[in-house]
Amino acid sequence: MLAGIQFLFAVSNVQAQEAPSYRNIVSAGVGLWPVIGHYDPYYDKERNLMNEEQKHSLILSANYQYMMNRHWSLGGTISMGRWRQYMRYIDSGEIADRKGDTFLATMFSTRYYWRTKNWVRTYSGISFGIAYDWEEKYDPWPDEHKITPSWQLTMLGIEVGKGRIIGFGEFGFGMTGWLVGGIGYRF
Repeated sequence: MLAGIQFLFAVSNVQAQEAPSYRNIVSAGVGLWPVIGHYDPYYDKERNLMNEEQKHSLILSANYQYMMNRHWSLGGTISMGRWRQYMRYIDSGEIADRKGDTFLATMFSTRYYWRTKNWVRTYSGISFGIAYDWEEKYDPWPDEHKITPSWQLTMLGIEVGKGRIIGFGEFGFGMTGWLVGGIGYRF
C-alpha cells in the first residue's frame, strides 16, 4: 500500500513538470434535462382530476478540475435539479395535488483533453458519485428519500478562451444534463 502511494506521488511529480500554466479550473453551468418518454395524460373522473405534463427546472452544476498534465484532469462536480407534476381539477383548473423529484448529486470526475491548442480545447469525461433524491408523491402515498448512484458521461466538451475566463459547452448524459453550458475561471 505504501509503495503504491509513493508511486502515485512520483507520477504526480513527473506529470507536474508537463502541466500547463493554469492547473485549476472552476466552472458553473446550466444543463437541460434529458427528454425521455412521452406525456400520457391521466384522468380520474370520480375525483374530477387530471394530471399535466412534468415541468423541469434547469440542472445547476459547479465543477472543479485539477490538470494533471496537458491531457488529463481530475476533479469533482456538484449538481442539483428538480421536476414537478400537478393534478388539477378538470372543471376549474385549480391544483389539487402535486408530486415531484429533487436531487443533489456529488461526483468525482476525470476528463481527457484531446485537443489543447490555441484558445479552443476539446475533451471527453466521465463522473461517478452519489445523489440524494427526495421524491414527493401524490396523496395518500408517503414521500420517499433515498441515496442513489449518480453519473455523467460527457461525450464532447468544448472550452473556449485564451486567458483565465473561459466559456464551455458539453453534450452528454447523466446528472448534469444532456446539453450543458456555462463559464469558468482558470488559475
